[in-house]
Amino acid sequence: EKFFIGIKDMVEWLGYKPYQITHSSDNFEQLYEWAKVLIKKGLAYVCHQKPEEIKGFNPPPSPWRERPMEESLQLFEDMKNGKFDEGEATLRMKTTLEEGKVDPVAYRIKYVAHHRTGDQWCIYPT
Repeated sequence: EKFFIGIKDMVEWLGYKPYQITHSSDNFEQLYEWAKVLIKKGLAYVCHQKPEEIKGFNPPPSPWRERPMEESLQLFEDMKNGKFDEGEATLRMKTTLEEGKVDPVAYRIKYVAHHRTGDQWCIYPT
Protein backbone atom coordinates (compact mmCIF):
# COMPACT_ATOMS: atom_id res chain seq x y z
CA GLU A 1 0.00 0.00 0.00
CA LYS A 2 2.92 2.35 0.70
CA PHE A 3 3.92 2.20 -2.98
CA PHE A 4 0.47 3.35 -4.06
CA ILE A 5 0.58 6.24 -1.61
CA GLY A 6 4.05 7.13 -2.89
CA ILE A 7 2.86 7.20 -6.50
CA LYS A 8 -0.15 9.32 -5.57
CA ASP A 9 2.10 11.73 -3.67
CA MET A 10 4.50 12.03 -6.63
CA VAL A 11 1.67 12.71 -9.07
CA GLU A 12 0.32 15.42 -6.77
CA TRP A 13 3.83 16.85 -6.34
CA LEU A 14 3.93 17.21 -10.13
CA GLY A 15 0.80 19.34 -9.85
CA TYR A 16 -1.82 16.81 -10.89
CA LYS A 17 -4.77 15.44 -8.98
CA PRO A 18 -6.00 12.01 -10.06
CA TYR A 19 -9.58 11.94 -11.28
CA GLN A 20 -9.96 8.44 -9.88
CA ILE A 21 -7.67 5.89 -8.27
CA THR A 22 -8.30 2.29 -9.25
CA HIS A 23 -6.65 -1.02 -8.45
CA SER A 24 -6.51 -3.97 -10.83
CA SER A 25 -7.30 -6.22 -7.88
CA ASP A 26 -10.73 -4.56 -7.59
CA ASN A 27 -11.48 -6.18 -10.94
CA PHE A 28 -9.94 -9.65 -10.49
CA GLU A 29 -13.33 -11.39 -10.80
CA GLN A 30 -14.19 -9.53 -14.02
CA LEU A 31 -10.72 -10.15 -15.46
CA TYR A 32 -11.10 -13.86 -14.65
CA GLU A 33 -14.46 -13.97 -16.46
CA TRP A 34 -12.97 -12.20 -19.49
CA ALA A 35 -10.11 -14.72 -19.53
CA LYS A 36 -12.68 -17.52 -19.72
CA VAL A 37 -14.34 -15.75 -22.67
CA LEU A 38 -10.97 -15.63 -24.46
CA ILE A 39 -10.55 -19.37 -23.88
CA LYS A 40 -14.07 -20.07 -25.20
CA LYS A 41 -13.31 -18.02 -28.33
CA GLY A 42 -10.10 -19.98 -28.92
CA LEU A 43 -7.92 -16.95 -28.17
CA ALA A 44 -6.22 -18.30 -25.02
CA TYR A 45 -5.04 -21.67 -23.70
CA VAL A 46 -3.44 -23.22 -20.64
CA CYS A 47 0.23 -23.95 -21.26
CA HIS A 48 2.73 -26.07 -19.32
CA GLN A 49 5.95 -24.99 -21.04
CA LYS A 50 8.82 -24.22 -18.71
CA PRO A 51 10.83 -21.00 -19.21
CA GLU A 52 13.92 -22.98 -20.21
CA GLU A 53 11.93 -24.63 -23.02
CA ILE A 54 11.20 -21.31 -24.73
CA LYS A 55 14.54 -19.55 -24.37
CA GLY A 56 16.66 -18.74 -27.35
CA PHE A 57 16.27 -16.96 -30.65
CA ASN A 58 13.46 -18.97 -32.23
CA PRO A 59 11.54 -20.89 -29.54
CA PRO A 60 9.08 -23.56 -30.64
CA PRO A 61 5.34 -22.89 -30.34
CA SER A 62 3.67 -24.39 -27.30
CA PRO A 63 2.62 -28.01 -27.80
CA TRP A 64 -0.56 -27.07 -25.89
CA ARG A 65 -1.49 -24.20 -28.22
CA GLU A 66 -4.24 -26.19 -29.96
CA ARG A 67 -5.60 -28.04 -26.94
CA PRO A 68 -9.41 -28.27 -26.85
CA MET A 69 -11.21 -25.25 -25.40
CA GLU A 70 -13.06 -27.39 -22.84
CA GLU A 71 -9.77 -28.78 -21.56
CA SER A 72 -8.23 -25.31 -21.21
CA LEU A 73 -11.34 -24.09 -19.38
CA GLN A 74 -11.10 -26.95 -16.89
CA LEU A 75 -7.37 -26.47 -16.43
CA PHE A 76 -7.83 -22.73 -15.90
CA GLU A 77 -10.39 -23.52 -13.20
CA ASP A 78 -7.89 -25.97 -11.70
CA MET A 79 -5.28 -23.19 -11.72
CA LYS A 80 -7.70 -20.93 -9.83
CA ASN A 81 -8.45 -23.68 -7.33
CA GLY A 82 -4.79 -24.24 -6.48
CA LYS A 83 -4.32 -27.62 -8.16
CA PHE A 84 -1.00 -26.65 -9.77
CA ASP A 85 2.30 -25.51 -8.32
CA GLU A 86 3.76 -22.12 -9.22
CA GLY A 87 5.23 -22.25 -12.72
CA GLU A 88 3.44 -25.49 -13.58
CA ALA A 89 0.75 -23.83 -15.71
CA THR A 90 0.04 -20.43 -17.26
CA LEU A 91 -2.74 -19.01 -19.38
CA ARG A 92 -1.34 -17.75 -22.68
CA MET A 93 -3.01 -15.50 -25.23
CA LYS A 94 -2.83 -16.68 -28.81
CA THR A 95 -1.12 -14.19 -31.07
CA THR A 96 0.24 -14.33 -34.58
CA LEU A 97 3.47 -16.21 -34.10
CA GLU A 98 6.40 -14.44 -35.67
CA GLU A 99 10.01 -15.52 -35.69
CA GLY A 100 11.47 -15.36 -32.20
CA LYS A 101 8.14 -14.65 -30.47
CA VAL A 102 6.00 -16.70 -28.10
CA ASP A 103 2.40 -16.28 -27.01
CA PRO A 104 2.32 -13.86 -24.05
CA VAL A 105 1.35 -15.04 -20.58
CA ALA A 106 -1.99 -13.62 -19.46
CA TYR A 107 -2.22 -15.38 -16.06
CA ARG A 108 0.28 -17.07 -13.80
CA ILE A 109 0.08 -18.88 -10.48
CA LYS A 110 1.55 -17.18 -7.41
CA TYR A 111 1.01 -18.49 -3.87
CA VAL A 112 1.54 -15.25 -2.02
CA ALA A 113 -0.98 -13.14 -0.15
CA HIS A 114 -2.04 -10.09 -2.13
CA HIS A 115 -1.94 -6.80 -0.22
CA ARG A 116 -5.61 -6.06 -1.09
CA THR A 117 -7.27 -9.45 -1.61
CA GLY A 118 -5.31 -11.60 0.84
CA ASP A 119 -5.25 -15.25 -0.19
CA GLN A 120 -8.52 -15.14 -2.13
CA TRP A 121 -6.63 -15.56 -5.43
CA CYS A 122 -3.64 -17.66 -6.47
CA ILE A 123 -3.81 -16.75 -10.17
CA TYR A 124 -2.87 -13.26 -11.22
CA PRO A 125 -3.13 -11.39 -14.52
CA THR A 126 0.24 -10.30 -15.87
